[in-house]
Amino acid sequence: MLVKICGIRTEEAAHAAVESGADMIGLVFAESRRKVTLEQASRVLKVVEGRSIKTAGVFRNQSVEAVNQICRTLGLDYAQLHGDESSDYCRQINGKIIKALSISSLGEASDFQDCSDFLLIDSPEPGSGEAFDWNRLKDTSLSLPYILAGGLTPENVGPAIEAVSPQGVDVSSGVETDGTKDTKKIRRFIRKARHSSNREEER
Repeated sequence: MLVKICGIRTEEAAHAAVESGADMIGLVFAESRRKVTLEQASRVLKVVEGRSIKTAGVFRNQSVEAVNQICRTLGLDYAQLHGDESSDYCRQINGKIIKALSISSLGEASDFQDCSDFLLIDSPEPGSGEAFDWNRLKDTSLSLPYILAGGLTPENVGPAIEAVSPQGVDVSSGVETDGTKDTKKIRRFIRKARHSSNREEER
């Protein structure tokens, strides 16, 4: 089970993710209140340097050149694409890709099976922090491993994992308090996700 904490902006939040056993952190370079500069990102990445934790840059409808340059400059492991990027666009990215799709656009999933490493399945309005009916994934056959996102919190991540057994989970607003990453919530989210994942494996 891959556990990803997204929207990391501070060294404190990065420390909490690392120490709690997150598998990946996300840094937002698209327009967002969580957007980081290259300087901020560099400070965060120093926290995870030399660790086994992976890093993803989050982009939305930005130029291929910009995405490749940021990923190369910072040494990011993944480009996470949250816009209307096509499969042709994805093939021009120099590195691993997480392609985000809303639960309403799963019909497009097969377009990315040969140019993406993961799908990220989000709510009907990606980035809204709203949960959706996870049962909609039960009758869906995806050819790529997927990361479940959209409204996950420390309280509901366990039921979400037990409902659809995703290959990963992703959280951002669900581990925030008043718009700021909450280290206690980060730790609790990871602990709950790990507990539920272990129960799934035992079944």
